[in-house]
Amino acid sequence: MHTLAEDKSRLRQAILNLEAERQRQVEVVLGEQGPLIRGTLGRRRRVCGYSGCHCARGELHASSYLSAAVAGRTRVVHVPEADVMHVTEAAKRYRRFRRARAQVVRAAKKLATLMDRLGNALLERYPRENPLPPAQRRGRKAKDGSRRS
Repeated sequence: MHTLAEDKSRLRQAILNLEAERQRQVEVVLGEQGPLIRGTLGRRRRVCGYSGCHCARGELHASSYLSAAVAGRTRVVHVPEADVMHVTEAAKRYRRFRRARAQVVRAAKKLATLMDRLGNALLERYPRENPLPPAQRRGRKAKDGSRRS
């Protein structure tokens, strides 16, 4: 239990700093105009198999593809050259959006923990001779025995 006045001040400052960072990431999420495309763009080079083709002499055919996991398996779709720039930019926006979203979720969990600690630091011991303990975190227990929110 944190009871020192400076701990309360540090907890408040940590909450303010974390909330500012969370707000920056929320602005990234809200600022995204899309479109978003899930997946990774790749290029492959291959031989087509015709003996008279330039690829038989080492000048391989190049094509672009988009890969993404679907139901636990990687799915690959061809991307025509005309769409490569559009798909590349949309996939980058998707990754930026998902990264910002993940940071918002992590910050929210940390904020809840810091707020719990601040609440415990502000608790007055009552009654003095046999004080009630701080409230326990509610929620389901994780497999490792810790509490989930």
